[in-house]
Amino acid sequence: MADKTYAETMGAAPFDWWKALDNPPDLEPAQHWVLMRRSADWVSCACGNQCAIIPRTNSPGMIGVPVDQELRQLGYDFHANICRGGWGSAKSILKEIEARSTILIQEELAKLNHGQNIR
Repeated sequence: MADKTYAETMGAAPFDWWKALDNPPDLEPAQHWVLMRRSADWVSCACGNQCAIIPRTNSPGMIGVPVDQELRQLGYDFHANICRGGWGSAKSILKEIEARSTILIQEELAKLNHGQNIR
């Protein structure tokens, strides 16, 4: 589970947001629209392309929303920048999403390891 993205566990192919942001669709509205739609869905957004071990909600209408408030806010901020074509800001936020995700992944792995040590 720690080696798959959330998107993969939900049947979606992983998406390379870095590649998309390195070659932004400034002059191609159709591609920009695709990125806006992708960033609006918690499965395919930058948060969804992080490890599946990160805790997420499963309630209707909220599937895939990170439980962690900081990561969730970063996801909203990322989407807002994708919508307005703020590619540089989106890259900065993507870096923050990855950093926060790393912390959350480490916390979840520590919980799993702690549970194994108790037995």
